[in-house]
Amino acid sequence: MEQLGKKIDALSSQLTNLRWEIWLKHTLFTWQWWMLLCVCLVMVFLFFTLVKKEKLLESVAYFGLIYVINKNLDDIATAMNWYDYRMQLEPIIPTMLPANLFIIPLGLSIIYQRSEKWKSFLIAVGVFSVFVSYIALPFMKMVDIYLEKAWNANWSFISLVLMAILSKAVIDRVKLIHKVNIKQK
Repeated sequence: MEQLGKKIDALSSQLTNLRWEIWLKHTLFTWQWWMLLCVCLVMVFLFFTLVKKEKLLESVAYFGLIYVINKNLDDIATAMNWYDYRMQLEPIIPTMLPANLFIIPLGLSIIYQRSEKWKSFLIAVGVFSVFVSYIALPFMKMVDIYLEKAWNANWSFISLVLMAILSKAVIDRVKLIHKVNIKQK
């Protein structure tokens, strides 16, 4: 076991060195890198501009739940070699930080906060998921940021819709329990 652990450590170190090399030589300050940075900044600006301050706490809770689900799904998919990211905003994390921390959680949080009724929420999530899955991902493939292997746009669409619905159901349930507990006091 110790010998196998040493092999894993050596390969992990080699992988980290390769990630740094590709990032420094082929990614940092390219137009794709700047695009990823700008998209992150735009999403943060939109979040703080569009989210109503009185609903900030529930929006942050929704954001956190989406982030945890999406990040874990991305970790699994990357580890299973279903897809890969050739260009990253930063060199160490193998999953797509702009998508996992900014685009998907912030975008879905804005939708959650702005669309309280299920019908409007589902329509907005559908539009957002179509954009991410069938427009943004193919664009990222075309410009060599994203490499699709055993994953496809349909799986992205399904996963986005399901994580948005599950997170809304959880946060709405927590809000309801909180409201009932306040009335009982």
